[in-house]
Amino acid sequence: EASSINPIIEAFLKHEVDRYQRNKKSRYNPTIEVETKSHCIVIPVSNSEKSGLEEETKFRISDSSFNSLLYNTNIAPLYSEEEVNARIKEATDNLCQEFIKSTEETLKTIKQQKDIEYNQIKIDMNNRAKNLFEITLKKYIRDGTIFNLIHALEEKDGRLYPDISRFKGL
Repeated sequence: EASSINPIIEAFLKHEVDRYQRNKKSRYNPTIEVETKSHCIVIPVSNSEKSGLEEETKFRISDSSFNSLLYNTNIAPLYSEEEVNARIKEATDNLCQEFIKSTEETLKTIKQQKDIEYNQIKIDMNNRAKNLFEITLKKYIRDGTIFNLIHALEEKDGRLYPDISRFKGL
């Protein structure tokens, strides 16, 4: 706050600093969430700059020991280490089960999609094989390869094979 600064600029800078401090405080609101079977407890972390309330009326994190992790300065610890560990294990187990269930559902959906794709590929391959066979057969009929094969077979067997092409219209 130098005396040579224009009072309007000085007022503007003070206003901007105050606004920044308010935004900073509203963005940084540290809390601890403890989830129980019936509900979730949100405990704000004590910060003497955030409000004018006395330190004794707020919850805070204890730096001294894990056993008294959550406590009010005038009240005994809320949970023992074993209780906290049991709740964490229960929450972890529940999350694990949800993850497994979600993964199974996702994999089931993927398998169904792949089965559909597989069946469609089988149908397409059967159709292509049938078309290839028909095209090849027509080619061999057109170029006389089939006629020559039948004639050679008749000579080898010593008998005539009937020409059924005349009976197509029946």
